[in-house]
Amino acid sequence: MSAAVPAQGKDVLILDENDVNGAVRREFADQGVDDEIELEFFGGKTTFVLQNAGLARIMISNLRIDEGQNTFSADAEIFADGESVEKTRLSGKYYVRVSAYVPNRTIEKGTVIAEDMLKEISLRANRVKDNNIVDKDRLIGLQAKKSLKEGRLIAEREVGQKVLIRKGDVVTAIYKSRGLQITSKAEAGEDGAEKQRIELENVKSGKKFRARVIDAATVEIDNE
Repeated sequence: MSAAVPAQGKDVLILDENDVNGAVRREFADQGVDDEIELEFFGGKTTFVLQNAGLARIMISNLRIDEGQNTFSADAEIFADGESVEKTRLSGKYYVRVSAYVPNRTIEKGTVIAEDMLKEISLRANRVKDNNIVDKDRLIGLQAKKSLKEGRLIAEREVGQKVLIRKGDVVTAIYKSRGLQITSKAEAGEDGAEKQRIELENVKSGKKFRARVIDAATVEIDNE
């Protein structure tokens, strides 16, 4: 793969690490690595000062990728006005970058996450853990269980479904069976989100049971 660089001055043309970086990343793409790649060079020459050059070209060949170690090596040949002037053997590490959504400001505990509270960032894939939630659609509507800091990835344990019923709330418990509906008052023994089954206690009888949260004022006893 080659990349042409136009002249930057009348007598001197400088190719820097950004130019080499771009040429190598294009070679990654040519080999089928379509992800966004970040390169870190630790071997080979990455800056070239070319005298009396009008046009330069960087030719990358023999790219070898070690996916296990996330390392790469490649040959780079520099052409000035069509003539080969320098060669170097490049080596380094590569990192796949991914997009993630994080708070664009501190989100306080108990706040329900809205779209305007999030921003998209790019980061190395190896910095995203299995328990991080990075998709915007998964985050919107969840409630913060703790303060969520600006710019930091959100872990699953830090958020949950919006709590509709709090421990100690008195709600209406509904039981339905064969066209019959019975209602009673019950006190919640724990917090509950929509569709979550929680423990309650009948206000009159003191009997404990479990029911599914319908809304902030209602639970439904499963017909089992």
